[in-house]
Amino acid sequence: MTVLARKTEWNEVRLPPEIAGQFSDVDYFEVVVTRKGRLLLSPVNPQEKEERVKEEIQELGVAEDDLRAAAAALLGRRG
Repeated sequence: MTVLARKTEWNEVRLPPEIAGQFSDVDYFEVVVTRKGRLLLSPVNPQEKEERVKEEIQELGVAEDDLRAAAAALLGRRG
């Protein structure tokens, strides 16, 4: 199925009802821009995404205290 989506003046892309209806239980989509300039939307569960990020951080060997210290440094505070 091919349909047109419109970008609003607020830079929002509105999904046509016939497409949006297929994803009524989804609030977030991951957006990827391909090398050919195409946009790919994938439904995302934010909790699953958060878990993936946490796993990747653990695999890198970064401790939670390291993240807190980095955040404090970025915010101009010492932890």
